[in-house]
Amino acid sequence: MRLAMAAILSIAAGLSATTPAPALAPAPFEGAWMSCETYQGAEVCDYTVLAQRGERVCGLQGYFATNAYYEQRFVGTVKANVAHIEKICGDPGSETDTYCAGRAPDGAENVGWGRSDEKLFVCDGRLFAASGADSTSCTGVTRRSGTPRVRSTGDKGPAPEDRAWLGSCADGAE
Repeated sequence: MRLAMAAILSIAAGLSATTPAPALAPAPFEGAWMSCETYQGAEVCDYTVLAQRGERVCGLQGYFATNAYYEQRFVGTVKANVAHIEKICGDPGSETDTYCAGRAPDGAENVGWGRSDEKLFVCDGRLFAASGADSTSCTGVTRRSGTPRVRSTGDKGPAPEDRAWLGSCADGAE
């Protein structure tokens, strides 16, 4: 009896090992994109780190502009090949005028989520942004434009507490 049971289990194990696991749907907005340049002798990097779960996308971005560094958090929905950013908060600048809750300086008036009409799309591994009615087509984009995908942002990317927020956001908590 034991011999027969061992044979059955061996056959079953062999069958399950050859049966492929169902393929997961690709998540084009999962990963990190970054570009760096030198400004007044220092390396400054712009980054976007995204987590996608189904149609939900959460992101962190940091960029240098007008002699200052800005960081934001955002939440959106993926439709086809475009991530539509619906709400954003962070350092007030060109992307938002609303500080994230728990990160605003004393006396700040705009705290919480602000609205956004920004969209993100990926072409040939590079991340592109568009606003309003701007095109989100890969037609006409060049290999030199957009932000390249990277394996890691290293120490030039988001802080650990921001990465923790990203994971919880992707799982449904904001």
